[in-house]
Amino acid sequence: MSYQALYRRLRPQNFEDVIGQEHIIKTLKNQIATGRINHAYLFCGTRGTGKTSTAKILSRAVNCTGEGQKPCNACPSCLAISENRNMNVMEIDAASNNSVDNAREITEEVKYPPTEGKYKVYIIDEVHMLSVAAFNALLKTLEEPPEYIIFILATTDPQRIPKTILSRCQRFDFHRISHKEMTDVLGEYMEKEGKNIDKDALEYIAEISDGAMRDALSVLDQCLSFYNEGSITADDVRRVVGSVDRNILFDIIDGINGADCDKCLKIIDDVCAMGRDLLQFISDIIAHLRNLLLAVSLKSYDSVLDYSEEYVEKLIKQGRELGFNYVVSLIGKFTDLSNAVKYSSEPRLLLEVECIKACNPVSSFSFGEISKRIDNIEKKIAKGVSLLPQKTEETQEEENTPTAKPVEKALPEDIKEVTDKWKGFASTVKDNFLRPILEKYTAPGYLNDGFLTLVCKTNAYLYHIETKQEILKQALAKYFSKEFDIKVMTEPNYQQINIGIYGGEDPTVKGITQESFEAISEFAQFEG
Repeated sequence: MSYQALYRRLRPQNFEDVIGQEHIIKTLKNQIATGRINHAYLFCGTRGTGKTSTAKILSRAVNCTGEGQKPCNACPSCLAISENRNMNVMEIDAASNNSVDNAREITEEVKYPPTEGKYKVYIIDEVHMLSVAAFNALLKTLEEPPEYIIFILATTDPQRIPKTILSRCQRFDFHRISHKEMTDVLGEYMEKEGKNIDKDALEYIAEISDGAMRDALSVLDQCLSFYNEGSITADDVRRVVGSVDRNILFDIIDGINGADCDKCLKIIDDVCAMGRDLLQFISDIIAHLRNLLLAVSLKSYDSVLDYSEEYVEKLIKQGRELGFNYVVSLIGKFTDLSNAVKYSSEPRLLLEVECIKACNPVSSFSFGEISKRIDNIEKKIAKGVSLLPQKTEETQEEENTPTAKPVEKALPEDIKEVTDKWKGFASTVKDNFLRPILEKYTAPGYLNDGFLTLVCKTNAYLYHIETKQEILKQALAKYFSKEFDIKVMTEPNYQQINIGIYGGEDPTVKGITQESFEAISEFAQFEG
């Protein structure tokens, strides 16, 4: 007999073998036990979650003539259906049989009772592919079929099915299979097959399968074919699917955060040299950023970050280094990049450009952010809400004080004064998120260009300061009675410009120390 794919060989044969769909299996088993079998079922869910398998099990169970558990898979009826010899169970692919003529054939056939067994079962896969005319032709038969007819409709896109059809079916929504369930089941399968595979490899297969058991078994089957001897590791799985090691994802995000273009481009070059798919690489980066976002956003992440403790600790550390807002910004950038790469003949170029841009961010507000702020203001005006700030004790004191003189533009000597009094100024900033960043993780510099240059160790700090620039300018004007133009840059860029102007690095400006860098969690909590 020719080789049979793993997902076909391990297809569930009993209701108990279906994974992660207890809510559906219990209902179907109760209906069979009590004889309350419906005439039309709709199985919805993403690919590889067991819709077709459950439909086949149900078709055997309703026709089973054996004793005890149904289906017994041993009686003549069960064996005939399993071997596709029973003419009363018909599986129809709606993608290739979607015309009104195909629907009319079904309506003609249902007139004839089953030649063997109790029920005639029609399993229509990808039913959403039927044409409007086909649905209309099937409508009356689906509503009032003969008592010996059962329709089982399966679809991955129930939104495309007419409501007239939906209202005539019992709908069952199949869930994605959880990471833990899939890992445990894959491990059991490999024990039965007598194959050695690391737990990390199984976890990675479950991760990239996105809740689809068929996808997981297909990847596993490919790995078993490629690595026929010895134990299969997570790195082996990544080589097969064209993915990269998790450490590379940590490294490229560290490179972006540290404004290290050389490091980022070297990683991209290595990924290309290994023959990895760049679209898959970008998808891996987005998935990694998603994990970082969850790591810094949730107090309890066991249910959504179902990984090893060591990996989760690395996510938390890097997530705190970047901060919530910066991670969200990077997710937006790489999601846009992923969409662009799909239609580009130069994916490497686009990825390199995006990494260079991310290493050298420019202060800006997106159109979406501005539109949202305007929309919020318009809604307040429509409700008659005053946009004037409410008076507090602090604002009352400011009103009672004499009117301040107009603030003058800062001169070079004023900028130099800021560098001398920076610590004292930073401690007076009232914004609880901005103050610790200025106190511990930012140093003022001067490049003889009329700007107060704020030097940060990483792009994450730079991003956070840029989003608070207006608050920072107001605080500077209040403290020094001068209006300052601000420019923010990372330490490597600042020192490079300083060398070009003065012939050497500025010894007075050093980015944050390693100790303070590790203590970043102190201000990261402000974003929660």
